[in-house]
Amino acid sequence: MTQIIPRKNPRTDYRAPIHHALLNTQQFRPTLTYDYSLDGMCYVTDQPLDIESEVCIVMDNYLPGKEGLEGYRSYLARTRWIKRLSINGADQYAAGAQIVARSHEVLATEAQLPRRRCDLCDTWQPAHRIEAVGQGVELCRLCTLRFNKIPSVRVRQCLERYLLGNVI
Repeated sequence: MTQIIPRKNPRTDYRAPIHHALLNTQQFRPTLTYDYSLDGMCYVTDQPLDIESEVCIVMDNYLPGKEGLEGYRSYLARTRWIKRLSINGADQYAAGAQIVARSHEVLATEAQLPRRRCDLCDTWQPAHRIEAVGQGVELCRLCTLRFNKIPSVRVRQCLERYLLGNVI
């Protein structure tokens, strides 16, 4: 008897155009997503991927600040399962991937660069794209722009203390 392991997060059906490539390659292939959850996604691929292989997935319909997959430009994902499909006589595969990192930049092209985490949006960015704001607070460019638009100096100082963890 097969044991069914419940998922941590519910799936949301979502068909969206994407491009994917094995990490550290520039051979992006166009395809579609089937669904996603908070920590993973399912998409179609024309190649049988190895379990545990790392893949860069780039969203074609990137909309910064939006909820869901399209809220980030790219994802670094680890293949957890693969299932062979036969669609119109062509062999294709459904791949289940666990999201390892999300970014507003394309992760595969800068995979070898040192990375740092934005304290506000919690995304990994190349280190040269992280800016120091105040003492010990590091933000990506998008969050730095948003932070600097806050009109009140007092509110910015409170947000800095919150991000540092110095809130009583």
